[in-house]
Amino acid sequence: MSEKTAESPRRMPGRPRSEASHQAIIHATLELLIEVGYGALTMEAVRTRAGVGKATVYRRWSSKEELVSDAIVFLHEEFKTPDTGSLRGDYAALAGAVRASAARGGAAMLMPRLLGESVHDPELFAIFRANLVEPRRAALRAVLERAIERGEIREGLDLELLLDLFAGPAVYRLLITGGDMSQMFSVEDQMDALMNGLAP
Repeated sequence: MSEKTAESPRRMPGRPRSEASHQAIIHATLELLIEVGYGALTMEAVRTRAGVGKATVYRRWSSKEELVSDAIVFLHEEFKTPDTGSLRGDYAALAGAVRASAARGGAAMLMPRLLGESVHDPELFAIFRANLVEPRRAALRAVLERAIERGEIREGLDLELLLDLFAGPAVYRLLITGGDMSQMFSVEDQMDALMNGLAP
């Protein structure tokens, strides 16, 4: 698991919690999400894995939904929108940051599982989309809009479709490999295919 510190937005009054316990609970939640999925995850299993008392968990989170939401927020990282002067450079920098974050935080293995489960769980879908999908699409949208302004991409194209064309192949590769980052294609190969198209 990542060495990143789990900072949760919820702050309850009373005696300060043990930071070590908080970290243990968040990491236990992420590990169990990968191992058993959202549907089979229980607060008791998290408590046991984290090695903390029941009160330590429920003092902070009143439901599984709250706990999983905070765990997924923990995986989220803010990505600065790169401006290297070219679409290739910008996309390479952004894709590199996203891939490094996924490998470091465990999101690469977690995303395929959450994607599958979220199809039938609107609440999980909302948590997943808000904290992992939308921030990445927003950063990529800024990169593509800048490329249009530079004249690297023609105007009038469907920007949402462009987002899917850039981000979709990586998500698909994660799904079919079970999150194996070693089987991910290179950014350079992807850009060649996107920018050059299928023409000989």
